[in-house]
Amino acid sequence: MSTLEPLQIGVIGAGGMGTRHVENLSRFVRAAQVSAVYDLDGQRAAQAADIAGGAAVLNDPYALIRSPQVQAVLIASSDSTHLEFVLACLQEKKPVLCEKPLAVSAADAERILQAEMAAGQRLVSVGFMRRFDPQHVAVKQLADSGTLGRKIVYKGVHRNAAIPYSVSGKVVLTNSAGHDIDATRWLLGQEIQKVYVRGIRSHSSFSPETQDLLLVQMDLSGDCLATLEVYLAAEYGYEVNAEIVAERGVISTGQPDLALLRAQQTRGNSVPLEWLARFQEAYVAETADWVDSLLNQRRFSGASAWDGFATLCVTDACVQSLNSGQPVAVSLPPQPAFYA
Repeated sequence: MSTLEPLQIGVIGAGGMGTRHVENLSRFVRAAQVSAVYDLDGQRAAQAADIAGGAAVLNDPYALIRSPQVQAVLIASSDSTHLEFVLACLQEKKPVLCEKPLAVSAADAERILQAEMAAGQRLVSVGFMRRFDPQHVAVKQLADSGTLGRKIVYKGVHRNAAIPYSVSGKVVLTNSAGHDIDATRWLLGQEIQKVYVRGIRSHSSFSPETQDLLLVQMDLSGDCLATLEVYLAAEYGYEVNAEIVAERGVISTGQPDLALLRAQQTRGNSVPLEWLARFQEAYVAETADWVDSLLNQRRFSGASAWDGFATLCVTDACVQSLNSGQPVAVSLPPQPAFYA
C-alpha cells in the first residue's frame, strides 16, 4: 500500500473518541486523510467531517467500508457494533483499527481471528493506546532491560472521576478494564492464567446493583502476581498508574503533569477529568504508527487481533469470578503461528 498520496481513512463513530481520532489524523498525521465519516447521529458525523476538511458523510457504515474512497477503516462506534464492522472490513480485505474491546466476548473475538486468518493477512489492529503512552513505554523498556531481574508483582490503578448512576461490575470489566488487562500482558510479556475479582459500590447514593470499584488479582505465566484497581467514581479526576516490582528494584509510571501548581493554600499537580486529555499523546502516536505501518507495509507496533482476543478471554474469566466469588482459570488456547 506504499504511496506518496495520503492514506484515505473512513471513521465509523463520531462521539468523543471518534471525533478525537478525526482531529488527530487531520492535524497531526500528515500521511493520512479522513475521507468519510459515519455516525448514527448525522449532525455529529457532519461536525466531524468538517473538522477533517470536508470528508464525505455517509448514512450507511457498510457503504463506508465498501467505498473505493476508503482504503482503511477506524472503528470508534459502540462496543456492540465492533464485531460486525470488523468482519465487514475483513470481507473487503481493508485494514482496520478498532477501538477496544475488539468484541463483547472471547467467542465473538475468535470469529474475527478465524476470518483474519482465512483472509491470509494481518489486517486488524486494536486500540490499546497505553502501548504508545510515553510513561508506559518507559516502564516497559526498563523492565525488559533485565537490570532489575525477574518481574515479581504488577500493580495497576485506573480511576475515573465519575460514572452514570448505575454501572454493573460486568460493564466495568468489559468496557473499562480491558486497557488494564492488556497493559498487564504487554508490560510483563506474560499471559494471565488465573483471576479473582471482587467488586463494591463505593458511594451509598448509587443504586444497590452498582459495582463501580473492582479489585482484580491475577496469576501470570512467569510466576508473577498482579493486582488491578479499577475505580469509576473517584471524583477527584482521571488517573492511570502502573508499577512493576522486580527482584532488584521497582519501576513506576511518573506523573504526567509538566508543572507544579501553588494556589489556594495548596501545592500539587493538576489531574485531568477524562482520558482523552491524559492519553492525547498516545492517541496521536498510535494512529501515526498505524498509518505508517500500512503505507510502508510493516507490522503495526500496537495490539493485534490476537491481543484483543486474549484480553477478552481474561475478561470472560473475570466476569465469571465476579459472579461466583471464586478464582477462575483463564481459558486461552495456544497462539496460532499466524500471530507469532
